[in-house]
Amino acid sequence: MSYDKQNRMFALKESDEVFYARMKKGIDDVHNGRITPWNDIYAKLSEAISEIKNGSQGADAEKFIKNLNF
Repeated sequence: MSYDKQNRMFALKESDEVFYARMKKGIDDVHNGRITPWNDIYAKLSEAISEIKNGSQGADAEKFIKNLNF
């Protein structure tokens, strides 16, 4: 079995309690603003791509990436 497949299988072995705790933490992070929702990230990426196509400098893209909360 490949290393990648082993890692994916290992993730399936966590207990229900651990799984639900991780899911709750993720949801709480989103609700408390600690993670940027995907639709906001998509909107920001679309805006950044548009700016780049219109000749914006690379420093603007770096600033954009640093401001994302994953």
